[in-house]
Amino acid sequence: MQHTFLGGSSDAPARLESTARRMRFPSIACVFVIGALVVGVTAQAPAADSIKASLQRATEYLRTRQNPDGGYGPISGPAARVEGSSDVGITSLVLYALARQPTRYKAIDGPFISRAVDFLLERQQPDGGIYDPRDPVLKNYRTSVAILALSAIDPELYREPIERARRFVEQQQYGEDGGYDPEEHISYGGFGYGGSSVRPDLSNSGLAADAMRAAGVSASAPLWRRLEVFASRCQNNPEVDPLLKRAGIGTTGDWGFRYAPTDTRGPVESIDGNRVFSSYGSMTYQGLKALLYAGVSRDDPRVKNAFEWISRNFNVRENPGMATPGDPDAGLQGYYYYVHVMAKALTAFGQSTVVDERGRERDWARELSQHLIALQKPDGYWVNEADRWWEGLPEIPTTFAMVSLTLCEEEFARRKRESEVRETEPKADEADAEKAEKEEGTPESEVKTADPARGEAAPRASGASSPQGSRAR
Repeated sequence: MQHTFLGGSSDAPARLESTARRMRFPSIACVFVIGALVVGVTAQAPAADSIKASLQRATEYLRTRQNPDGGYGPISGPAARVEGSSDVGITSLVLYALARQPTRYKAIDGPFISRAVDFLLERQQPDGGIYDPRDPVLKNYRTSVAILALSAIDPELYREPIERARRFVEQQQYGEDGGYDPEEHISYGGFGYGGSSVRPDLSNSGLAADAMRAAGVSASAPLWRRLEVFASRCQNNPEVDPLLKRAGIGTTGDWGFRYAPTDTRGPVESIDGNRVFSSYGSMTYQGLKALLYAGVSRDDPRVKNAFEWISRNFNVRENPGMATPGDPDAGLQGYYYYVHVMAKALTAFGQSTVVDERGRERDWARELSQHLIALQKPDGYWVNEADRWWEGLPEIPTTFAMVSLTLCEEEFARRKRESEVRETEPKADEADAEKAEKEEGTPESEVKTADPARGEAAPRASGASSPQGSRAR
């Protein structure tokens, strides 16, 4: 299930035209009419009802895709990793999307949830991992997604299997218990697919981090310190990590992130005899999210400059940084994975807009939600015609799109709450100021004299220091 490897490209007009052709996007003229997608702040966000209607159509579609064994995804054919069985990873993705959306479906809501949960729990192994032993290659990836699904459905009801799965995933991190030294081993702190994989990557590390947060791993756990080390080595920091320098690996110096310390899904070049691995969108979002989860401050240069990279390369249409002149459409590969990581990272960063390289303020949730709703098929699903990493199977892009829209809807709800608070604060301040003015303007003859016998305090002298008086002045 290698759809976690993603790439992208820039906002060039020719590339947008190619993107529209490959994914059947609305024409550029139509996009301007529907939502002014390319300009950042003038159009209104989609109504909450529009997002909820889109999610409901997607839900109805996914319910039709459940297999006889209760799971989702391939049972036979070229995409089937275990012939005759649903896919553990895809089943987990479907459950996660259904449980995260505003309706918050639970097992009690019907067999489309309960039977899929049973399918997962029946495949939990003695080591705690949730995978089919006939296909152990992606066992860490699948277990991480299963944790997200079970935690979203009912963390209390499934506490025991979640805890067993959490311990399994924690053991997959390359750390001291496995003999890995941060000063000697580039893999230190990362997570891979599991199985025979001996090299971790930022995609699986980011997914494992999501799972560990969902499972309630303490913010002070050593896991996060190790993850910070690995994520930092995936960043194209202008100052090359000593261990990478010893390995003959250089840097683009742009502060974006790549797939792994020694790998990328974008272009590779040689500079001054060193291999240089390019940054691209999905991994920069994963890297930013990993650093934030690890407790790195927003003021840290790694975080600040990663967000600047994102701002310069902001794009809801394709994954920036991976397309090349020889393959200008590469940014569409794994597109839906890219946007769901974008939504998660920007939610974690907590900023509503980014300022792009042309100085335009871009409302990420508005642009992303409008674009995804425009891409949804009439039957309720999404599909990527640039079929790579299984995004030609509707279940995968549909679940990623649903998670993205859910996060957009939650972002709009957060802004609404903050706006309502701001509207009430001035009214309270005005009332305090008016009260203070009345107190200061009261003639001395009308000032009440305190009666100690009745327990009354002496009145404050006119102009005395007070919160109200300070605000009035």
